[in-house]
Amino acid sequence: MKLSNTICTTALASALVLVLGTAFTPTVNADTVAGNTAFKVILQPITVLDYYSEIDLTIDSSAIQALLGSGLVHGTSAITASAGGTGLTATTTSFSPGGSSLSAVNLDISKAYAVRSITTPSSGNTTVTVNFTGGATTATLTGTTNSSSTIPLSNPGTSLVSFSGTGLNPANAKSGDISMTMDLSKATSADTYAGATIVITATST
Repeated sequence: MKLSNTICTTALASALVLVLGTAFTPTVNADTVAGNTAFKVILQPITVLDYYSEIDLTIDSSAIQALLGSGLVHGTSAITASAGGTGLTATTTSFSPGGSSLSAVNLDISKAYAVRSITTPSSGNTTVTVNFTGGATTATLTGTTNSSSTIPLSNPGTSLVSFSGTGLNPANAKSGDISMTMDLSKATSADTYAGATIVITATST
């Protein structure tokens, strides 16, 4: 009888442990916190300039002949032959060579560069200037073979002066021309002339 009571007590204690263990298992609940952060993007004025690292201009004889025009033809010269030694000699009337001296040839290079930009609304714009190195308005090209043969340059300019922002889409970029004056009268050699740098400056506000 005593043994039986011990067995029952042990069984009851085991049941209580099982029940209590199940009853006190904690429930885990999620904890969520939300916060709002305002987000802004501040774009400063932006300028994108596309340009050539070098422009090699070839001027052939047909272009020069077109500049000189019809002034090279001087009409009819009526002359009289005279005996001279064992032959005849004749001299035409003196005339001044015709055509331009080519000392001030205007040069326009179309689509020399392109600019796109972001500017300040209402008050901002993009300005473009073209000069030679150091902001100079004159420069000299020198023959690479014959250094005494030169082509002075002056009056650099551009077709784009000031415009509103275009955005950064390449399709909206504005193309610009470069202009200058060339003095070809000092060139005496068929040569490659070098030594001048064109500086294109684009500024957006």
